[in-house]
Amino acid sequence: MCTGEHCGGVVKRNYTQVRYTMGSGLTKEGLEASPLTTITEHQGGINCMALSEDSSLLVSGSDDRTVHMWSTKSEPIENLGVLNGHTGFIQCATVYDTYVITGSKDTTIKKWDMATAACEYTYTGHTGRVNRVICSGEFLFSTSHDKTARAWLFHTHDVHDPSQACIRVFEGHTGVVSAVIFVPGQDTGVPDDNGFNINPSDILITASFDNTARVWSFDTAQCLKTFKGHKMPITCMDTDPSGHILYTGSQDQSIIAWDITRGTKIKVVEDAHDGAILYLRVVNRLMYTTGTDNYAKCWARDGLENTRTYKDHTDSVTAARFHNGVLYTVCNDGIVRAFDAKSGSLKRKFLGHKNAVTCLAVCVNQQEDQVYTRLVTGDNNGILIVWNATGISSEVPMVTMDQEYQCKQNQRLEELNQHLDDYVADDPLTKSSTTSLGGGMNTDEIDNLGIIDDD
Repeated sequence: MCTGEHCGGVVKRNYTQVRYTMGSGLTKEGLEASPLTTITEHQGGINCMALSEDSSLLVSGSDDRTVHMWSTKSEPIENLGVLNGHTGFIQCATVYDTYVITGSKDTTIKKWDMATAACEYTYTGHTGRVNRVICSGEFLFSTSHDKTARAWLFHTHDVHDPSQACIRVFEGHTGVVSAVIFVPGQDTGVPDDNGFNINPSDILITASFDNTARVWSFDTAQCLKTFKGHKMPITCMDTDPSGHILYTGSQDQSIIAWDITRGTKIKVVEDAHDGAILYLRVVNRLMYTTGTDNYAKCWARDGLENTRTYKDHTDSVTAARFHNGVLYTVCNDGIVRAFDAKSGSLKRKFLGHKNAVTCLAVCVNQQEDQVYTRLVTGDNNGILIVWNATGISSEVPMVTMDQEYQCKQNQRLEELNQHLDDYVADDPLTKSSTTSLGGGMNTDEIDNLGIIDDD
């Protein structure tokens, strides 16, 4: 079901507007790397990337109001199609099971079936830009410029009234709500009065530009705790693996560790960076942050001691990803960097972007007996670049995936390819082209990519 006027998810390939170039990706003197693939299909800045659980599907969202899907299983990466329907720029995206979920400035969230590239449902209710969307399997959670967070039903086959798709509204923040984390509690195995699998100890954590973070009961939508301590907007946050400690980073340059249950401060680092903190991510016993002070940093979670500082950037470091002992960073200076996470030494500089790099993802895939690592980055001019990151880490990359999930994903990708074949066969605009869209793509054709989160 799709509620809304602009839900048509027609898959198209525009041969006249897509440019695709390939390089060797070889390093110069072992440090500087050139692009494997440069893609100019998006017509606006890249705001987000998302990767499926098995790394086979990648999506990228842009200022041009479109979401592009790419298959990472082909070499080079294959363009699977475009999701059209949003009327505002794409702010966030995630992939769950065989669906792509997107949030937009147009205040809506859309759920797309990746096999047909059709919008299956449009969630309406927010009155401002959708900033984040995450999926727990049974539910979606979103935050917005309208100062609220919302919970939605993921499965909408039996939802006929759009208002029924939203099951909780979390109201109380006095500023834009940005980051969101869902922490599941102990599963009682007993559905609530409405038949939903919501447990009394399930909580939602939100961060806001009102300088606070809040903990909410998912069961009642009531605010349980308000974390006050930052002097400026909270820009990023994460929890420890157990979900007991919350770490928040702010424009006020500080990091605060909180006891989630008690709502109290555990540790405050006042000048964690010499500028606004833009990114914060917990990886086991460590935590990585980036900021407008041109640095990325590593912290020991216990005690919040700064153990490494990653230098060489000449502008704000907007995001980072830790993968296999390597910390990858993207920067407003247009350079992507790979550091040895343990020593802090610079391993490689990826040169190719001419504008600020906004997002990145690391993808590990296997073809026959070869396991390879690809880095994908996007910039604010709409350029996607695929880089060869194989061999940077001394650790052997592992390809792990659930076999049942992989079979289902492969089936969906085959259906999507067949959908593309049928579309091209019926489209008179493409009959004059000598390019085949069926299986792979040759070096004269287009190819694209995009990715998301840490391991």
